[in-house]
Amino acid sequence: MRRSLLLLTALSALAIACKKEPGIGGKAEIRGVVLRQDVNALGIPVGNPYPYQDTRVFIVYGDHDFYDDDVRTGPDGLFVFRWLRKGDYTVYTFGECNCPGKSVSITRSVQVSGNKDVVTVPTLIADNF
Repeated sequence: MRRSLLLLTALSALAIACKKEPGIGGKAEIRGVVLRQDVNALGIPVGNPYPYQDTRVFIVYGDHDFYDDDVRTGPDGLFVFRWLRKGDYTVYTFGECNCPGKSVSITRSVQVSGNKDVVTVPTLIADNF
């Protein structure tokens, strides 16, 4: 009886310890594109959005308070976060503003539901003031 109780306690502790939080260690990925939109002094878009090259994109795992990782976009504005586990994530980047003390963030919340999911983030359009 005592041995069974000890085994049950050990298995319960192991099951609790194995709960996987969002983050690296899986086979899923989150990908997307960042476009840049030029905007004039009145806040009116000028021209069409174009790929935002070599800009940083950040990811937050679950409900963390600070970003956990970042990547840079490629020549086509594409970014990819690989090797993720199931869970909720927040992806964000910043637009450029030539106004003092201001930065404009563009944020998307996404969920990875399966172990090998490839989740595409809706396009992030960063205004360039």
